[in-house]
Amino acid sequence: MNKVLYVPAHFQTLPGKAADAWSKKKSPGESDSLVDGERLSRDIAAAVETLNTEGYEVQSIMPITSGKYDFAAIHGSGSVFESGGYGYGYSFTQGVTIIARRIEPKSAVMDAARIQEENELNPLPLFDQDSEI
Repeated sequence: MNKVLYVPAHFQTLPGKAADAWSKKKSPGESDSLVDGERLSRDIAAAVETLNTEGYEVQSIMPITSGKYDFAAIHGSGSVFESGGYGYGYSFTQGVTIIARRIEPKSAVMDAARIQEENELNPLPLFDQDSEI
């Protein structure tokens, strides 16, 4: 059995006056492009530890990326030299998806192997000679 877990990333907190230079769409002290990598690493470590405690083994960790962009067009009097604009874009890690597989206890694996071996040795069921078929 597999388990899929999503761990979100958080943006960095900006110190002092640098926070005033960023977009007002976010809280004033939070970047809108710089992911807090240290916090994400701690969150991933906590998620992996929880999965291991529950009996799962991590198979893969995949980053989920998102992007932002903006542009502006400047129109002048119609001359080619008076028109233009700018644009930019960037991507950032939105979070990670962790895929883990449940680890079966060794005794269960050994029991399954023993049953399979017995079935290979005795492929047909045994019947009592006195029973009717």
